[in-house]
Amino acid sequence: MIGPVIVEPGQTTAQTTVGRGLYFNVQDPTAWSIETSDEAVVDVTPGKDDGSSVSVPFGDALAPGKATIDLFKNDGSETWTIEVTVTQ
Repeated sequence: MIGPVIVEPGQTTAQTTVGRGLYFNVQDPTAWSIETSDEAVVDVTPGKDDGSSVSVPFGDALAPGKATIDLFKNDGSETWTIEVTVTQ
């Protein structure tokens, strides 16, 4: 099984294949909100801290196409936009 694509801060594009995840590597995962322009192509889930583990914001590549992923720092200080291309 192939692991997820790690998207680093400042990266503006990413490519992946259907069925593969995307991890958005942010310093404080709970400090960011995440949105997708097309849930049919990339479905996104915000980072969280459930008390026993911390997970970064991530996306699931569901179908071929393109989606814009926007991450917003909750205090309004930063925005990060990534153009994601998903292939079969």
